[in-house]
Amino acid sequence: MPTIRVCLQWTSVVFSTITLIVGILAALAGVYELDKYSEGSAEHLEKFIQLGMAGALILAGLIGCLGAIFGSIKVMVVNLAVLLILMVAHIWKVSHYNETKQLDATEVYVMDLWMKELTHPGAMNHLQQEYECCGDKGSADYKSLNIKMPRSCYHTKDGLHALLPYGEGCMAVVKRAYLQIYRYERLVHCGLIGYEVVGIILGITLCCQLTNKTRRYNY
Repeated sequence: MPTIRVCLQWTSVVFSTITLIVGILAALAGVYELDKYSEGSAEHLEKFIQLGMAGALILAGLIGCLGAIFGSIKVMVVNLAVLLILMVAHIWKVSHYNETKQLDATEVYVMDLWMKELTHPGAMNHLQQEYECCGDKGSADYKSLNIKMPRSCYHTKDGLHALLPYGEGCMAVVKRAYLQIYRYERLVHCGLIGYEVVGIILGITLCCQLTNKTRRYNY
């Protein structure tokens, strides 16, 4: 029958593998969202922090797998230290969440694209197609400025576009979408805090079992 130590080792391997996968997914999400904010802005820098945390998750997953497979107390202690640092980082991130600040940043982003659209037509195309919106406040923005409405303002299928443009402006739609993503991120950070607490408890328990094994051999 497998011993408690062996069961804990394999449980730790599974846990660390999941951590590795979560870290990779977080890194991909961070890279995808990086282009949504102006370079040098606070939100843009926060995405680099997210990428750093994702890298730490990947590192914790790799170290945890190695420590559990080889039964190394020293490697497991390093893994515990990384998990503890990550948990503190997630707690800091959750404590600094500010929806008003997020909405203001989104407003600046959309307004910046709209101003570019006025001088370089097509700057809004990707945003209008992705979020099915038109103009800053609505399609009337183009009409009031006597600008030809782009095809991205219309629902398109098989090369044909609808007769009427999208009803909502991009400012309202993008704000709503980004705020929802922001709230999901907060829930993910809260979930990761709990997940890391479980990882720390599992790691400490495994370290105790490995220490007991070393003591028995010494006797």
